[in-house]
Parts: sequence; C-alpha cells; structure tokens
Amino acid sequence: MDRISGLPDELIRLIVPYISAKDAAFLRVVSKRFRNLYTIIADLEFDDTGQFQGTFTDLVSRELARLETTTYIRRFSLKSLRGLDQARINHWLRDVLKCRGVMDLEMGIYGDNGYTLPLEIFTCKTVKKLKLGNEIVISVVPRNALLPALETLIFDSVRFCNLADCAFHAFLLACPVLKELTIDGMYWETWQWSGKVSSQSLQRLTIGRDMSEGFFGPDHQNITFDTPNLAYLDYTDFVPDGYTIVTFDSLVEAKLNLLVMVNRRWNDVFANDGDILSSNATNLIQGIRNVEILELSYPYTFQTLYFFRNAIPVFEKLRHLTMTHEEDAGFCWRFLPFLLNKTPNLKTLVIEGGVHYLEEPDYVCGCLSGYSCLLSCPLEVLELTLSDKGRIGELEQIKHFLGKLSRLELLKVHSRGRLSDAEKLRIYTDIQMFPRASSKCTIQLSCI
Repeated sequence: MDRISGLPDELIRLIVPYISAKDAAFLRVVSKRFRNLYTIIADLEFDDTGQFQGTFTDLVSRELARLETTTYIRRFSLKSLRGLDQARINHWLRDVLKCRGVMDLEMGIYGDNGYTLPLEIFTCKTVKKLKLGNEIVISVVPRNALLPALETLIFDSVRFCNLADCAFHAFLLACPVLKELTIDGMYWETWQWSGKVSSQSLQRLTIGRDMSEGFFGPDHQNITFDTPNLAYLDYTDFVPDGYTIVTFDSLVEAKLNLLVMVNRRWNDVFANDGDILSSNATNLIQGIRNVEILELSYPYTFQTLYFFRNAIPVFEKLRHLTMTHEEDAGFCWRFLPFLLNKTPNLKTLVIEGGVHYLEEPDYVCGCLSGYSCLLSCPLEVLELTLSDKGRIGELEQIKHFLGKLSRLELLKVHSRGRLSDAEKLRIYTDIQMFPRASSKCTIQLSCI
C-alpha cells in the first residue's frame, strides 16, 4: 500500500492546498485513495466575447459553484471586455487560488478605471505561469508577496501606479525563480515606477511597445537592467534619457528595435544629424557586448546605432548578425561600417526585407562603397533578400559585397514573390558573372 493511502482524510486535506495540479496528477497515478478523493480539470476558460446563455457573471459563478472542493485546475483563464464588478472577479479568483492548485493563470480584464488585482494573487504557491492584461492596474504589492513557483510572467497593457514603493520592482522581488518576463504594450511615461528591471534568476526578457502611437513624455527617465543571468533580450522601445546600469553578463542573443528622441518627443519625424538628442543609448549598446546573436530592426535601430557609433564596443563573441529591413531601400546603412569594424569573429550576416541601394548613376551607397570594413570582414555566409526581383541597384550592391568579402564561402539570395524561370536564370547568371574576392564562394538562389 502507498504511503498516501495510509493517511487519514483530514491530513490529506491539510496537505493538498500546498501542492500544484501537476503534483496532484502524480498522486492520482500512484495513490488509489487520492484518485478517489480528487479530480483534475486540465483547462477552465471563460471569455465574454463568446456566445452563452444569460449573463457572463452568472455563467462564471454557476460553473465555479459546480466544482467540488476536491477539484484541481491546471489552467484558469478569465477574459472580459465588458467591465465586470471587481468584487465579483476577486471572489472568483480567491476561490480558484485558494486550493485548486492552479499552475497557469491568465487574466484579461478591461475596465473604465482599470482593474486592481486581489492581494491573494501575490502569495499563490502553485502558479508557474501568470499572464495579466487589458488595463490591469497594479499599485500595491503586499510585503509578504511570494510566488515561489512562478517561472513565466507576462504583462500585456498593464500599468504600475506606485512610485514610492515601486510595485513593479516589488513584484519581481516576489518571484525568486522567474525565468521569463514579457512586457507588451509598455508605455513607461505613464508608469509610476523606479525604472529598474531587476532579477537575479531571469533568463529571457521581452519588452514590446507600439511605436506608431508616438511619445510625449515630459519627465526625465532612466532605466536600469540588473539581470546578470539574462540570456535572451527582445527590446522595442523609445530610448530614454539614459540607462543607469546595464548588467547583461550572460546575454547570448539580443533583438533591438530602438528609437532616439529629441526633447523627449516623437511625432513620426526622425532626428537629424544636428539635433540635440534627449535619448542616450550608450550604456545599453555597450552592455550587449557579449552577445553571440544580434538582430537589428530597420529603420529605428539603424539610426540609433549611427548616432551612438562611438559607443559601439568590440563584439568579440558576435558570430551571427541579422538586419531586418523594409521594402523602402532608401534608408541608409551608415551605422554598418562602424559595427563591422568591431566584429572580429562575425561569420554570418542576414539582411531581410531588401538590399539597400541608391538610384542611378551610383547604385552603391557611400555608407559602404568608401569604407574598407568589407575587405577585413571575416564573413563566411551572406544571406540577402531581394525586394525588387533583382533590380540593377540590388544586383550592384551584391556585386560590391562579392568583390570585397575575401572569406565568403556561401551567398544565399532570396527573392520575394514568385519568379519566372527566365527571371531566375537572369539573376543567377548575373550574380555568377560578378568578380569574387573569395574563390571558395558558392551561390544559392531561392524564392520565399
């Protein structure tokens, strides 16, 4: 007989509030007695955008009331666009969090004045993944907050409103084993926070902002990244006044989409060379020096790196660089020579979305033609995407690369859309005829 089956019912009921649905599932396998006492629901989801009889409030209350006290829930999701009563929502949450062993909790609640979480959510011992979204406001994190199992935390359009105690910082402190943090819809000029992202356990960080809505933040803002074990960073944002501390000692991969501002304003007009920037990306750029994989987004990050070209460190470990480009091929790559001169071990360069070139008569832009960075570049693989099905300007730029990259072993050329056999043959023949600095270089052509 297993040990669980030998325990009295009263003792089993004292133990179960502290175990997750995963552990409960294991006990159901190894203990016949536990299997007879408890049931497990894999997924319980409520969404008021669907069709149902009666009111959404009645539906949720009715379904939760049907659950036995011995029922575990692996995943619980509650989404509402209609502005539910906060007291009712919190009552549901307390019931689910109290002794259901929930491991995956998702809350998406809209409200005219935001929705405030119940304090019990900050002391749940079983939740491993937590997603909060849709105008949820977090102003208070209790002093006893502790989420000992939480590994994945997602904020989607969440606001923090407590500068004195910094609810955001307190939230992260309550997550000692947090591995992945995602912040979507972040508008830090509307947050009341210390500007500090700090976690000793964090391994993956994604910060995403919709740049199309502009920026009009009157206040001075500095941001700190104290994340020594971070391995992956995906960061889209307006560059603040500065990055006070950047601790990315373990960073392996970074994706950057960063836009600089003048006078803390952005109204869809790029800064010019003579403008005095309010943004300062120096410490962030230098802080990513250990990356092995780097992705830069057009056009914002291209401009940011050019303005702060003197801050570009030597990227000793960088071996794979991706430049995501839009079909507008006119935005200059002025930053690229400064970056290539600081990448002594770069092996692969991928240019997605189009090859930058000028209109005739000089197709190769001065951002590359006048520099020797390509002559000393250790690149072995160059992967390009044609946006215009092999126009003269694109092919001239490819010719320029082939003529200077002396260590190149493979050139991959992709074309957007379908090409006729005649077009493929023309492009392939033209490229094959270009002089090559490397006798080892082979060429591949494909359509995507």
